[in-house]
Amino acid sequence: MNRTPLLASPEEQARARLRRRKGALFGALTFLPVVLALGLIAVLLFDVVTGAVSWQVIEPSRRSSGQTFALTEALTKRQVIALELAARGLTEEEIQAFMNDPEAMRKFEARNRVELMWYTEDGPFRWVVTTSRDKRVANYPLLEGWRRLAEIRSGLEPGQHLVLNPWLDLSFFFRDASRTPLMAGIRAALVGTLWVMALTALISIPVGVGAAIYLEEYAPDNRWTRLIEVNLRNLAGVPSIVYGVLGLSLFVRAWGLGPSVLSAALTLSLLIMPVIVIASREAIRAVPNSLRQAAYGLGATRWQVVSRVVLPSAVPGIVTGVILSVARAIGETAPLLLVGAAAFVPFLPSGPLSEYTVIPVQIYSWVTENDPEFAHVASAGILVLLAVLAVLYSAAFYVRRRFGRKW
Repeated sequence: MNRTPLLASPEEQARARLRRRKGALFGALTFLPVVLALGLIAVLLFDVVTGAVSWQVIEPSRRSSGQTFALTEALTKRQVIALELAARGLTEEEIQAFMNDPEAMRKFEARNRVELMWYTEDGPFRWVVTTSRDKRVANYPLLEGWRRLAEIRSGLEPGQHLVLNPWLDLSFFFRDASRTPLMAGIRAALVGTLWVMALTALISIPVGVGAAIYLEEYAPDNRWTRLIEVNLRNLAGVPSIVYGVLGLSLFVRAWGLGPSVLSAALTLSLLIMPVIVIASREAIRAVPNSLRQAAYGLGATRWQVVSRVVLPSAVPGIVTGVILSVARAIGETAPLLLVGAAAFVPFLPSGPLSEYTVIPVQIYSWVTENDPEFAHVASAGILVLLAVLAVLYSAAFYVRRRFGRKW
């Protein structure tokens, strides 16, 4: 359909067609980055999901006596070690002396950790009854295993079989950190993340929202408040590593808190507090001034106007900003590495002053390991982190759509 006026001259019609072509080209160019971004996200998710599954060739492992080691229930690690030593011909007194020697036990576990984990209560198949001790012979990524499936099956020796190992299973959430990929889990990192985020929210939300209320409803409009506003926007754009250096100098060393959960929470609170203040101010500012004037006209005090009129109307925007800020803090790694988040913490935090690890730091630790199988564990950890972030972003979207108001 030609939308050019019929009375326009040929030159004007040509210029109109040129403008329409330029507009269509500009629209296509602006749509291209969206397609590119969605494509990159799809590639990332595909790589992570396929990395969390691998093919493994396993075979029964025989004892030195030639008998197959069989158990009908998951045992403790010390029970498995005692059975292993007894099978090697040690007497009961020798077994007790060996197990009371910490250095001997450490070396034994380091040498046999992968095999022992299949029968201990902290193994990946702790709820599965086993009939023989299996050991890994080879590991293949998911796509490579599918591509070479016939070749791998044809090369299996007698007694060997090929299994598909999902690294992200239910037991992954109940295992702590380990130097062995098959025993590594995310429980300590997940609980540490909950500890850090709970304290961060407890510290940053009251201070951030309170500062926003004061700046919008109580502070006079002068050069000092304008200076504070400029500095808040600048602080929101400061790299997170700078906050890590500040947290290391102030909370870890000057205050003597050490590499604890509280140090991490205070550091992340400084990181997200400017964002919370800015988001809360925007939500408060979006409340129509006519509501305030109507409340004042009915005789309400300033505190009554703020608490009963402004804040209830601004809650959806404030909650959305807070959730997005906390979601940003969950994915931070650099500041926590500086304030002492340990890469290997095989225990749960016991309090605010306890050592800790979080999911991003744990993933970073797995990626830097020399064992290539840790890449599969890292992919499983990334999926857990993405799931947590997806829940938070979905909550922010729901709150915005469900309780948002248009004035």
